[in-house]
Amino acid sequence: MILNRRYSPTNFKFFTWLLRFTYGNWLKWKYRITAINTELFKELKPPFIMVGNHTTLLDPFIASTFVPFPIHWVASDGNMRNPIMRFMLIKLVGSIPKSKAIPDIETVNWIVDLVKHKHSVVGMYPEGQSTWTGTPAPVFLSSAKLLRLLRVPVVLVKTNGGYLAKPRWSHVRRQGKVEVSFSLLFSPEQLHKMELSTIDRLLNDALCYDDSAWCKQKSLQFKTTKGAESLELALYICPSCGERASMHSSGNLFTCRQCGFTIEYQYDSSFLLRSKGNRESYLSPFDEAPFLDSIVSWNSFQSRLLYRCLSGPERVNLEAPFFFDEPVKLKRGKRMDRMETLIIGRIELYIDRLEFHDTRNAKLESIVFPIEQIDGEGVLKWNFFEFYNGMNVYRVVFKDKKASGRKYSDAISVLHQISGSHFPGR
Repeated sequence: MILNRRYSPTNFKFFTWLLRFTYGNWLKWKYRITAINTELFKELKPPFIMVGNHTTLLDPFIASTFVPFPIHWVASDGNMRNPIMRFMLIKLVGSIPKSKAIPDIETVNWIVDLVKHKHSVVGMYPEGQSTWTGTPAPVFLSSAKLLRLLRVPVVLVKTNGGYLAKPRWSHVRRQGKVEVSFSLLFSPEQLHKMELSTIDRLLNDALCYDDSAWCKQKSLQFKTTKGAESLELALYICPSCGERASMHSSGNLFTCRQCGFTIEYQYDSSFLLRSKGNRESYLSPFDEAPFLDSIVSWNSFQSRLLYRCLSGPERVNLEAPFFFDEPVKLKRGKRMDRMETLIIGRIELYIDRLEFHDTRNAKLESIVFPIEQIDGEGVLKWNFFEFYNGMNVYRVVFKDKKASGRKYSDAISVLHQISGSHFPGR
């Protein structure tokens, strides 16, 4: 039985139709979207599950434009804490709220009810987040378990070019080309016969993609005069001097304020070196192989360097914050309830704790979270850093729109891995 009817997803079909033929057609025109194999839906009727690779925040809107049935998308409840957005997403288009990294039986109940009893279409992105690099994240095993439980047809919506047209870290649309293809991934009979490990492996294989490689293979360009704008939301360590949170974007240029290292973002998503700054060589591990061909290589080396800085003999000083930003707002909430502001001030991440200090009122006590008590660390949208402590969710809102929330999420995930207490978040 579904326990909370207040948030039960419903779909207002006229609104879905209106959205498809207004915003959907605008998306097709602006992003030059081509759909492949939409004939699939002439034969296939609900109920079925739709799974896709999460290339951009626009993915659900793009896919829904080409599917002739309303789709109940599973979405983070962080998008629904505003009453107006909650009404639109849950009551008008029928989104299914999901809390990140905490057990959510109610979400599963809603999905089962919509598929088994209401014969609807449910859509989800098993990666759990849109990509920072144009490549996939590992899929949680729970997705394969859910598909086997439901045993209805599973449709794959595969998107190429979505990341390059509107990267997660960017607020700027790029003129290029996007392809969306539809195919039947699993039949009910296959799900019934397959081992869980096989379903999981095939699902991960199906969701595999690399937008930068696809772009180069197709000889495409995604033109913009602001290609590097806000790139520091994703790439926050300089490969030349290793300074943290020193990168700054302007137009197509991406520069380290500390050493002067500068690259220019190219239309195929590669980087052109403009200046090595005041260093003769790159910092290890960036010196091991070329990394300017795409954000994928740069991000991989950044992850390795971050791990090295937080572990082993190069573990940084416990007395100094590893990352810090000011001013920020610390908000607290629960599920989809409205969040309250606790502190306006400064965030500081240390090896063993996360601290918040109110810079407006020195009498207010600082709020401290031991790293081992932080769960489900992740980023909502562009740079809202969120995490759980118990059943409460906390959100950090940065005044500087180019301040990276991802760097905190990445660092805390590494600290969890080192200590062995990691409870994965996105």
